[in-house]
Amino acid sequence: MNEETKHNSEMVEKHIKGKIIKKPKVVIDYNTGKASIDLSDQMSSYSNPLRRSLKWYRKVALDGLLNIAVVNSLVLFNKVVNSNMSITNFQTSLVEQLIKKKTIFINPPTIKHQLEKTGKSRCFICYSVMSSEKERKYAQSHSLKVQTKCLACNKYYCTQCFIKDHKLQNN
Repeated sequence: MNEETKHNSEMVEKHIKGKIIKKPKVVIDYNTGKASIDLSDQMSSYSNPLRRSLKWYRKVALDGLLNIAVVNSLVLFNKVVNSNMSITNFQTSLVEQLIKKKTIFINPPTIKHQLEKTGKSRCFICYSVMSSEKERKYAQSHSLKVQTKCLACNKYYCTQCFIKDHKLQNN
């Protein structure tokens, strides 16, 4: 049986650093078509935080969470800042920045429940009542459009529905 492949044993001359070097065509084609995943794997292997004692599923999770995230962050950072920082310098800088961070909000600051004039949308309560009693299409065409929103709830309300909905919270 005669199986053919895309490549044969053909050698190609390449000019590298002023010298002529012969390489197999298959190697040249692989290097030109090398996907970004190869570069990502290479960069993440430079300083791998994984240890031999970890079980395989932990290694997979840590590799996915740590190494791939750090490499992707580096690529974005280099594009945004227009730099060429190495992966080891980026990891060091990343750790230093995380250690220096002083304020961590566990609970976001509280926002008062009050109506603010913002964009335009349908009243949350009016729409909910109409869509449950009739149907969604009816509610879309008949519920009240308002420009007032409770920033704490992140919902649009007409004045009457705001008072009804927040009466329980104010007591």
